[in-house]
Amino acid sequence: MARQAPAADPEDRRPRTAVRELAVALHDLAWLLPRTLDPEAEETLDHLPASELELMRLLVRRPGGTVSEVARELGLQTSNASATVRTLVARGLLERHPDSNDGRMTRLFPTDLAQEIRRRREAAWATALRRRLNHLEAEETNRLLDAARALRALADTLGAGG
Repeated sequence: MARQAPAADPEDRRPRTAVRELAVALHDLAWLLPRTLDPEAEETLDHLPASELELMRLLVRRPGGTVSEVARELGLQTSNASATVRTLVARGLLERHPDSNDGRMTRLFPTDLAQEIRRRREAAWATALRRRLNHLEAEETNRLLDAARALRALADTLGAGG
């Protein structure tokens, strides 16, 4: 009996090589952006250690996490995440609020100051990236700018574990 080829996966809408190229390009960008744009963009901003920036990035994107959830998401030991949270609370960047369903649990939220710092960081990144985009052809720049929404959706999917 002849063996049938497996049915095409409807989710697999792109050739594997194109998806691989995208994955490699995104990985390269994720590695390069903090090493090239961050130092240039954040020159005039308050310095936060990488662990604090990562924790803040997560809680700005998804406020209300617990220390355990944040630790798990970032691949940290709970004790290290807890120490980072204490530092950020002391700096006035995070607030702890009791969980409305379980008063024993504490939820973490960025403060207004943290939100303002994030807006300043994002503006500085945009300025630094704009200078770099000026080195590309206009068509390439336009394609990248057009892709921002789709890349944000991908980031949200990855961040949600999907």
